[in-house]
Amino acid sequence: MKKNNPRKQSSELDQIISYLLQHGEAEMIDRIHTYSVGLFVKYFGLEPKNIFNKKNDNHAGVQRNDLPGRFNVRGKKIYVRYKGKDIATGFNNTPQGWKSANKFWETKYEEIDAIILGKIDAKDTIGAVFQKFIEYKIKYDKISKKTYNIYNASLKNIFKDFDLILTEKIIIKSLENYIANTKHNAVSINGYLTAVQVFFKWASDDERQYIPKKDYTKKYKQKASKNIRPPYSEEEYKIFVDYFDKNNKEMSLFIQFLWHTGARGTEAINIKISDIDFKNNSIIVPNKIYKSQQESILLTDETKEIIEKIIALKKSKNGKLFSWKVTRMPYQKISNLEKELDLKIKGRGLHGFRRSFADKLFRKEFAIDRVQEIMRHRTITTTLEHYKNINKENIITEMNEKLK
Repeated sequence: MKKNNPRKQSSELDQIISYLLQHGEAEMIDRIHTYSVGLFVKYFGLEPKNIFNKKNDNHAGVQRNDLPGRFNVRGKKIYVRYKGKDIATGFNNTPQGWKSANKFWETKYEEIDAIILGKIDAKDTIGAVFQKFIEYKIKYDKISKKTYNIYNASLKNIFKDFDLILTEKIIIKSLENYIANTKHNAVSINGYLTAVQVFFKWASDDERQYIPKKDYTKKYKQKASKNIRPPYSEEEYKIFVDYFDKNNKEMSLFIQFLWHTGARGTEAINIKISDIDFKNNSIIVPNKIYKSQQESILLTDETKEIIEKIIALKKSKNGKLFSWKVTRMPYQKISNLEKELDLKIKGRGLHGFRRSFADKLFRKEFAIDRVQEIMRHRTITTTLEHYKNINKENIITEMNEKLK
């Protein structure tokens, strides 16, 4: 009987193991290695070559022992053997690689455990679920590019790693980190929280159930300041109009339009000529919050003359009254002039003209309910905030006159 050559047998075994390694059959390799050790010791007194003892040193001495599963090395990469599966860490077999692999497994094993047990779909990462949310909103709610940008910005500000599984624990941790480290003001914070809560609500509905139903953002909402933006004075208004009359006629008429209507800057540049109803002295615009609802900017005779001058410029694009697409351009022109004339006041911007219009109504002794209607305030509370400031000024003026 021909005697088997143990060296040849060992070489053939290495070839089989090499093939299995290339095809990711780690579990089969474990079985072959365990079984072959016993056979070779019994029949040849020779232990086969350990497939994991490569020429490079194994730096597993820094691996942690307080985590579930078993670390091993395949090629140059570190893996974790956990519940019959090999989990790739993505790190090399180096001292730093092992430290990173330990950290990776510390943060990931609970999620991977949930995936293995079928509690979480492996595709349910924050990024993947958000993409489904956006596709739904585009298809069924017909959201605009601007709305998409708001959702996208809110997610990027609150979540730093889109590859994490969307879980309640991750949401709360991310919200707490955002609030603790953000430099945004209260208005921006609340805006991002409102937008991301829409995403959470969608992800937690009965049809999807990615996360439990709850208002995750409520406790993190900030108390916004009720400071009303300062108005422009009559003198400042005249300076701006005179300056732009010589340099930019459309800009001059834009300021006049804001001054005489109290329109918001954004809604003004989005007005289409077809929205203007000269017969009924009004312009139809969408509600600031509920875009599907419409409301009217009321026109005086003087305002109608300004509009006719704007139309006569023939700068309209896509049927719009003004030529700008966004408020950034007219705002920048105003801002530059304010700096040049040393009239810059923080927080004023284009909205300062709306505030001036409200002040003018109160100074002309319009009733509060009339002012609310003209300004299109949602609640009388907003109107009263304007009124209190004007009334305070009037009281001080009266005190100065009568208490001399």
